[in-house]
Order: sequence, then structure tokens, then C-alpha cells
Amino acid sequence: MPDLLKVMEHLKRQEQQLSQSNGGDREKIEDGNGQKDEIDDGIPPRIEEKPKKEEKLVLEAEKNYPLDAEKTAAVFGQSEEDISKEFKEFKALKLFRKMDCDLTNVLTAKELCSKIEEMASFGFGNVVVNPTLIKDAKTVLKGRKTGVYAAVCFPYGEELFGVKRYAVKKAFEEGADGVYLPIGVAMLKKGRLDQVKREVAKIVKRHKKKRIFAVLEVGEMDFELAEKAVKALLKLRLAGIVSGSGSLIGAKNFTGASNLHSLSGGKRTVIACTNTEKSREVVNLFTVADRVFLKNAQGVAKDLRLSLEF
Repeated sequence: MPDLLKVMEHLKRQEQQLSQSNGGDREKIEDGNGQKDEIDDGIPPRIEEKPKKEEKLVLEAEKNYPLDAEKTAAVFGQSEEDISKEFKEFKALKLFRKMDCDLTNVLTAKELCSKIEEMASFGFGNVVVNPTLIKDAKTVLKGRKTGVYAAVCFPYGEELFGVKRYAVKKAFEEGADGVYLPIGVAMLKKGRLDQVKREVAKIVKRHKKKRIFAVLEVGEMDFELAEKAVKALLKLRLAGIVSGSGSLIGAKNFTGASNLHSLSGGKRTVIACTNTEKSREVVNLFTVADRVFLKNAQGVAKDLRLSLEF
């Protein structure tokens, strides 16, 4: 079994252990106005279709592969080589479902449609687009499992509160499944954390049942400021926190995600941002994050397939 596949198997075991330890616990969190609401940890799971008979066989084969590859091949009536290929494709698809693709550099509907078709063919979980292209993305992805997230006030989030509030409202009206909302680092460095918290709390409270992810440039802050910011955001009804926008040159992807993972304490979904196209580096990020925000999704997908040899 290739080294990359072993890493993916290790991550699967970690995910199962984490799921058992959490046990669906619920917590009380503040909405920014002193009131407490109850919310599930992380993102509400997507409604998935029940596995078909063939998929159940693949799941069963996954438990025993590669130790029982010959027997599994006999069950399917296929060669061990074909079974191996299908197993690798299945594992890759599970990994792609945990990745969000950054398409904010796409500025036309025509180019967007082409890009989205490719991302959907790989099976990525979500595409992140500019607010003006939400409807175009939804049209292309109609009937598919890939979601559409809007990147509002991207990438730095230094806009005034009124602009952010309207942008988020408009994005959901356009049909976005979720929103990536950057938290302005300049405001935090000026010591205006309380103001930032109040503003984000108002936006989140207005869209209680929606998925809003705070994008925090953790790598641009010292640990003390990052700790204060994360603790403040954890008190809000956010779906998760992204470790950066990927727009800053020289961003420390693993360090930022690792710090965020440590500070969040497993209370929120952590999304690591990365500019790499090396699949091994992306897989490594899953040791400190629940999902990954990819700036180069196409490169990662091709490199992963090459690494798994299918």
C-alpha cells in the first residue's frame, strides 16, 4: 500500500475515535448579547443518499483491503488490479469531499462553469466563489452534491460593518449554501476585538440557521492576539473558522492551522487554508484540521491521483 494511502487510513481511524469521543455533545454559547443558545459542535451534516448495493460492497471491502484483496476480488467478479483501483478512487473521493475549492479568482460566468464542472467531476465538497457568481454556480451544480459558498468582502475583510452585513444578507438571498467571512486583522491589531466580536455576532444572529465561516489570518498575528480572537469567535454561532484566505504571500499554512486547532480545542470545525498543489502536504493538514480550503484544487487532485497511481 502506498505511503499516502497509509496516512489516509490513519486519518480515518482518528476521525472515528474523535466521533466516538464527542458523542454528539451540545454546548451553550453566547450570541454576542449575553444570551446563550444551544448549538451542535461543527457543521450540521449534509443529507446523503443511502448507499447503493455496490457502494455497500465497497465499504465492506474497504474494511478488509488489502489483507483480503483476493477474496474481495472474487466477490466483485473482478481482478485484484481493478479492485485496487476502485478502492483508491473511493478513498480519494472521501478525501475530496472534505475540501473546499477557491474559485474567487474566476471573474466570468463562462470560465466559472468550466472550472466548476471540473471540480465537481473530482467530487470536491464545496466551491467558494465571488458573490456575483453564486447563481451561475448553483445552476451548474444543480442536482449535485458539491455546495456553493460565497466569499464576501474577500480576502481581507477590512470593509465597514454595514458593507459586510449587507454582503452576507445578499449572498444568502442569492442561494449560497454558506459564507466565508474574513475578519479584518487591522481592526484586531488596533485593539478593537470587542467591536469585531459585536459586529460578527449581529451578522451571525441574523442568519442563525446558515453556515457562516470566519476567515482569520492566524499567521499574521502573534499567538496572544490569535488566542484572544479565537476565544471570542468560539462564543458565536459560527459553523467554523478558516485559518486564512490564502491571499498573503508566505503564509504558514500548517503553523496557522495547527495554532487554530490548538486554540479551538475541538469546539468548532477548523478549515486549513493552503496554496500547495502537493497532495501529501494537504493530507498532512488533516492532522490539525477537519477540512481544507484549496487555492489550487486542480493541482492537488491531479497530484493525489498520480500518487495513488490511478
